[in-house]
Amino acid sequence: MNQSDFSVLEFWGKTPRAGTASAPFHPAIFHMIDVACVAEALLLNGPPRLQQAICTAWQGADTGTLLAWLPFLIALHDLGKISAAFQGQDDEQRKRLTQAGVRFDRRSAEMYHAEISALWLHDHLAQHETGIAKELVWILRDAMGGHHGRFAEASMRELRQRLHHAERHESRWPEWRSQTYRLLRTLLAPAHAGLADIGLPQAIRPATIALTGFIVWCDWIGSNEHNFPLTTCMQADEYLKLSRRRAQTALQNHRLNFKRQPPQYANFQTLFPTTTPRPLQVLIDQLADTLVAQPLLAIIEAPTGEGKTEAALALARRIAVARGNDEIFFALPTMATGNQMFTRLEHFYRTLYGEDGSVRLTHSQAIVVEEELRRQVAFYTDRDRFDADGASAGSALEWFVGPKKAMLAPFGVGTVDQVELGGLNVRHYPLRLFGLANKVVIIDEVHAYDTYMNVIIDHTLTWLSMLGCSVILLSATLPQQRHRELAQAFIKGLNVKTLPALPMPMPYPLLALYSQNRAEQHSFAVFRPEQRFTLHLRQLHSPAEEARRLVELVRDGGAVARICNRVDDAQAIYQELLNLTNSDCILLHARFPLYERQRREQRIGELVGKASQRQPDQRIIIVGTQVLEQSLDYDVDVMISDFAPIDLLLQRAGRLHRHQRHRPDRHRVPVLEVAVPVGERNKPDWRRWKGIYEPYILWRSFVALGESLEHERLVTLPQDYRTLIEAVYSEESLASQYAGDIAQAKQDYQQTLEVQRAKARQPLTPDPLGKGAIVEDGGRAFIDDESGEAANRQLAKTRLGDQISLVPVYYLEGEMSLDPGGTFRIPTDVPPTLDQMKDLLTHAVPVSDRAIIAAYRDERRPRALRWPWSDVPTPLRSMHPLPLDRQTHRCAINRRQLRLDKALGLVIEKGDGAMDWYEEDL
Repeated sequence: MNQSDFSVLEFWGKTPRAGTASAPFHPAIFHMIDVACVAEALLLNGPPRLQQAICTAWQGADTGTLLAWLPFLIALHDLGKISAAFQGQDDEQRKRLTQAGVRFDRRSAEMYHAEISALWLHDHLAQHETGIAKELVWILRDAMGGHHGRFAEASMRELRQRLHHAERHESRWPEWRSQTYRLLRTLLAPAHAGLADIGLPQAIRPATIALTGFIVWCDWIGSNEHNFPLTTCMQADEYLKLSRRRAQTALQNHRLNFKRQPPQYANFQTLFPTTTPRPLQVLIDQLADTLVAQPLLAIIEAPTGEGKTEAALALARRIAVARGNDEIFFALPTMATGNQMFTRLEHFYRTLYGEDGSVRLTHSQAIVVEEELRRQVAFYTDRDRFDADGASAGSALEWFVGPKKAMLAPFGVGTVDQVELGGLNVRHYPLRLFGLANKVVIIDEVHAYDTYMNVIIDHTLTWLSMLGCSVILLSATLPQQRHRELAQAFIKGLNVKTLPALPMPMPYPLLALYSQNRAEQHSFAVFRPEQRFTLHLRQLHSPAEEARRLVELVRDGGAVARICNRVDDAQAIYQELLNLTNSDCILLHARFPLYERQRREQRIGELVGKASQRQPDQRIIIVGTQVLEQSLDYDVDVMISDFAPIDLLLQRAGRLHRHQRHRPDRHRVPVLEVAVPVGERNKPDWRRWKGIYEPYILWRSFVALGESLEHERLVTLPQDYRTLIEAVYSEESLASQYAGDIAQAKQDYQQTLEVQRAKARQPLTPDPLGKGAIVEDGGRAFIDDESGEAANRQLAKTRLGDQISLVPVYYLEGEMSLDPGGTFRIPTDVPPTLDQMKDLLTHAVPVSDRAIIAAYRDERRPRALRWPWSDVPTPLRSMHPLPLDRQTHRCAINRRQLRLDKALGLVIEKGDGAMDWYEEDL
């Protein structure tokens, strides 16, 4: 073949993994056309949020011209595949091209094709498009370079040198890339305007994020060989027609065509016809239309039972009507609270939209629980319209599988970690941010996060405001200083430099609203009657004495909850209870396998949940940890809690007399007993809980509550919320007999805060307000702690505490089993099936013991602490096997004795010992 006869259509883009030199291939240009056609189809028939998100991020540019140019620009993402580095990767295709006269180095060049796309745009785009601004080049360059999840980490100079070395044996590569550019431009670019006519957005970095996220979405659809099968022997203009048809079919097959009716809102009562509006919810109807039509931060502070969730959904609905976009993401502090909210939102949006209102659950164990939760909603609430197995709802969300794609689903719920990952410099963070752009983002329990998480949340809030989001924050116990920090972070992204003066102290309850042009506060009456309870401080006793106290409290009937700050304390108290009483006793903490924890949560709901019909003479004792603080809607007559920060104590007290029911005479007045650990000179000793709560905050909480053991006080809510919270979290000094201890604790606390802030800042994404390119002279990337990637990059964690998940397994006859009898076996020679992976995940137990974590992160750890498969499936990469002896259910790891107990869960004790399993059993 003569050199002049060689066509750029000969370069491959997709090819079977195995084949011969004559095997078919999908030309690189055809794949670029495919992705462009997907973009065209999504902009034409996709959800309205897509165009809104892009236009908001590109505000200041000519967005009409931008939308016309987008399909062509997105086609350029794989321009770097026209390179020796990419074309030489496949042996058969390399041989075919060599026979056609293309020269390669002896070895395939180690250079990533996305980097080559970025470099070509950086060096050559201005030569092809007159008048284009360098800032626009930066945006396009970085978006193309980041379409596989990471922006180019090397400088353009370094990339240029590497590319020159890789292609020194073939001089035609630059011209072939230029030919490809010109061909795509002829096919896809609009004729009525030049590229420079797009102009420049006001903010470069949000524009880069939006374009990158949209490219990734389009590329994932356009790379599906079922949507776009390998096609050869066709001219590019003819293939363009075929690709457009395929793109429309792909959207239909994946249910990505927008079909929902435009959102409507008459009033709260119409949205929730079975609910009598409460004062907060009435207030939502009274807000001005002009206020909800622009990016808005709403902070709702109100006690439990005031309908904050329904008020947030009503406000989200008003925003949807004003902006023509009803997409939403609801973030919660734990997987348990996320699961509960999933069922509420699934029912809510199904009622509005039928199958098109299906909600996607997003957290590390969603693959295990979502199908069952959806089935329950479908069966119990929509059985006439939906299949009992929930299959119809699942098919509507088929494309949005996986934690990253799930963020693109129209209606989502998950843990707050999923929002935080948009603010961390981990792989595909632009896709996560684009998935949230122009949505309403609701974050519940926003007070419940430490300084480390707050830094990440604040940074992400600024990104979200710049990307057109409205954000609704919910809390019962939010300190005023934290309120101001959240408001400042959001309005920073609206080009407002300072927060307007706000009345201090802020009223409570409170609905605060912040937008670019105004800041306003509204107080409202409470719906729930005053909650009064007696708070009694007493000394913490031994597990045996604590158990006897619980038994005595229910001697004549009643329900009592005992919340411990540590799992081992809860296990010790429960173990003593088993020897003392035959009452209904339940232990709940995070160190049960998932399936067992769900069973126990269900049992608690049956005994003391809202719908339970317990009698006054029933004797019920519930022992647990912080999972009893937020995760469940239950009601007890008396609560005993380990001492904790004041906001958490008030949160726990919210389970006292929560529901209307007939109570034993002895427990007609709700009581919160708070157990204080005492050391020398009868002084509180916080050392046992230092790793959980800051001693300084515990000291201030203790002083605010009277700083005296055997002290009682009447707490009246909501009146006392603001007073107690501010007494602990404000900067005002407190007079106390423990002033010296408090001063030292404060010094330690301030040092801890600085350390947490510094750690949190390291993995943050670039400042969204920065004037330069999002990647300047190379970037710095991290891995997220659920990715399972090789740890050759620094870890970016959404939470400061360290934790791993272990799956208790038994080895017998060369196989792995989830039970000692070998009933649930999983082969070790082949990777598990999806159902087997779900079984493994349902048995997972989270562990935060540092010695155990260190053992599993040791590269020299024994084979038994690794999965047996050479290629570990993605859902299992953040989990590890815990090999147990079949008779004793024990294992010794790094001076820790682990035992899986049916009644107590995973018990961890300190002690030396050899492993209780044998390598030959594997």
